Amino acid sequence: MPIDLAAHELIGREHPAALLRAEISRVVVSHGGLVLVTGEAGIGKTTLVTSAAGEARQRGALVVGGACWESDGAPGYWPWVQVIRALRRAADPEEWAAATAEGGDSLAALLGEAKAPALGEAPADDFRLFDAVTSALVALAQRRPVVIVIEDLHASDPASLRLLEFAARQTWFERLLLIGTYRDAEVEPVDHPLRDLLSPLVAKATTITLTGFDRPGVAALMTRTAGFEPPPELVEQVHLRTGGNPFFVEQTARLWRSGGSADVIAPGVRDALLRRLSLLPEPVAELLPAAAVLGREFHRQALAAAAGAPVAHVDRLLELAVVAKLVVARGGGAFAFAHDLVRETLYDSLDDPRDLHAAALAALEGSALPSELARHAYLAGDRVDPERAVGLLLTAAREAGGRLAGDEQLVHLRRAYAVSAAASPRRRGVAAVDLGVELHHRGELDEARRILEEAARIADATDDPELPARVALIFHTHYGLTTALDRLRDAHRRLIGGGPVPDERLPLDLVLHLVSRAKQGGDDDALSFGLWAHHDIIWGPGTAAERMTLTSELIELARRTSDDDLEHFATALRWGAMIEQGDPRYLEEFRHYVARGRRSDRLHHVLTTDVDVSIIAGLAGRFAEAEEVLAGIPRGGWHDRFLFMLAHHRWALMALQGKLDEQEAALRELRATDHPCVPLLEALTAVHAGDLDTALRHADDEPPASGMIQPIWLRLQAELAAATHDADLCARARALLAPHRGRWLVALFGWEISGPFDFWLGLVDAAEERWDEAIEELTAAYRSADRMRARPWSVLARAHLAETLLSRDGPGDARSAQALLELSLITI
Repeated sequence: MPIDLAAHELIGREHPAALLRAEISRVVVSHGGLVLVTGEAGIGKTTLVTSAAGEARQRGALVVGGACWESDGAPGYWPWVQVIRALRRAADPEEWAAATAEGGDSLAALLGEAKAPALGEAPADDFRLFDAVTSALVALAQRRPVVIVIEDLHASDPASLRLLEFAARQTWFERLLLIGTYRDAEVEPVDHPLRDLLSPLVAKATTITLTGFDRPGVAALMTRTAGFEPPPELVEQVHLRTGGNPFFVEQTARLWRSGGSADVIAPGVRDALLRRLSLLPEPVAELLPAAAVLGREFHRQALAAAAGAPVAHVDRLLELAVVAKLVVARGGGAFAFAHDLVRETLYDSLDDPRDLHAAALAALEGSALPSELARHAYLAGDRVDPERAVGLLLTAAREAGGRLAGDEQLVHLRRAYAVSAAASPRRRGVAAVDLGVELHHRGELDEARRILEEAARIADATDDPELPARVALIFHTHYGLTTALDRLRDAHRRLIGGGPVPDERLPLDLVLHLVSRAKQGGDDDALSFGLWAHHDIIWGPGTAAERMTLTSELIELARRTSDDDLEHFATALRWGAMIEQGDPRYLEEFRHYVARGRRSDRLHHVLTTDVDVSIIAGLAGRFAEAEEVLAGIPRGGWHDRFLFMLAHHRWALMALQGKLDEQEAALRELRATDHPCVPLLEALTAVHAGDLDTALRHADDEPPASGMIQPIWLRLQAELAAATHDADLCARARALLAPHRGRWLVALFGWEISGPFDFWLGLVDAAEERWDEAIEELTAAYRSADRMRARPWSVLARAHLAETLLSRDGPGDARSAQALLELSLITI
């Protein structure tokens, strides 16, 4: 028999309880849905859904819950972290195995059970994570009904609401009931940041709005709370002054029962709580504000450390707080406030919480999440050394980025920048650079430029010669040599001195000196910056061997400092440099990279590994696999530059297969982005379409300043020369390509692999009927492609070689051409 919620537990909630009971009945026998319970603080939302959860358990459902936390220090996806943890505890081993099989490694990333990762590129609402959580829930729901309760959605982070909407949309016909509570009055203002995110949830949900009790309901609740019936005039007074809010009523009844006056509730529950707190023994009243600073939930040992009191003494005081029903024991030394309004009232009563936040930081360091430490460091203000506070905030930003909690990441970076005003100029400059670079990655270019200009002003005013060099190099990376030139010259003068040097040498000179100083001073952070900058500055055809050395240094540094992010990305660039050099051992390096990336519990490692798997599958000619992996990479949550690189990869895959329509479709997608070389891709697409007039408009273009784009420009020179047979274009292309014989064209940090230089040299020479040279070059090209297991380039080189042999028409050429074509067909 179902429990009679209205009669057994609830007062004045017969209709809402019946609605929830109907939803529970449906999920047990058919399918679930989404229910939102709304109302003001203390109106009884938790009581109602707790009763409903009890009935669901009685009827065999798996019931778990989580709660949002009104704190800037709460980690991204916090309510879902609680839900997944609770599911892991409540499910039997077979159920949990099924859930993890469907959810995969993304569940571990959500739980944050990895080391704090370095600053990542991804953003807040990632499709892969959403799909993983939803798939796990569905797997459980296929074994028994599942009820998920998430409280206080008004305090949610945006990403958690997006995940809730995704789950509700995708599981409507599963035996999964999602129940959320929130304070509707708080999110109704137009400017509330969650208003637009809650609206689609409301449209899909069965909404139950709770209002205050009527007079009989107030009387019943006061009677149950106090243990005896109140006089009618008191019921009238309490009803008028509380509006029937159950929490206000209950708190008033407790005070009245303890001898206090019901008048203390006016003008609101905060006054009632302050009055109630004043009735506590003084040591308890002095302890609880420290608990409020720790958060809604706290551990006895952390509270003892923060309060500077013996654990045994704190235990005795907490017992009194539990008796007073202000705090509840969770078990295992953990406690929680009976209602978050209790904690809010205690916290707001503090004239200056900075000392308590500083004490909390000291108590929690080494055991708490980076986001929690960062929150205390920020709210402690000048009670914590600003150098330390900025460091903790930047660490929390990196950790949030690794979880793809981009909104949280940006909050930490902004706070680090704000706190750094009291730190050293070097620390403030670094904080400004980190914030500016992240804003630039997100496409917030105006604010990014303003912050980076501020970093430049800080650098100009400091005596530290390294900070101006770092800022100048950032300007060079993001805005080009011309914009950064004055800063580069000034930084060169301050760091190195001596006479003037050619402008193009300035960035490399600065980087070499920064790296040297970092090694001498043992500054790993500066060394990492310098090695990366060195790598990026020299990127371009002919520098792969030098970049191999740099990636080896970066990997060594990563292992010494336990920086998994650094090792992951340096390894990716290492095997990319091996491809440039035509070194077939790249495959062994790549396999190790993929195995490590797939084992990672960091979502951005898994996603970037998938990108690279698609790239190498395309290089090997496994086009179906490449396209399948590419299609499975979520588009949500990435910075714009990664979204357009995914589109570029699709363009490259289609070009390699000769699928002109799909190639042009990818190009249309790229035109709407800030991709750095759309005109070059338009020209190449035009060549492939036979539209040489369009392509030739770019024939006289100067080579791009960015080394990562130059290989695409070189490919265009070769394709134009080969397509037009123009003597001048052929001569220029040959002169540009010849120094790189034996190498491969690799652009955009490995996103674009355009085959062997020998292949393009062969096409250029064939266009001028330099048959012997073309045959030698195309032969070298297909042999290199064979060694590299690059089947498409092997087939293309053999096909063009056969055509060239037939054109030369020397003794045995026709027979050799026939053999090549037959072998190409077998290879395909």
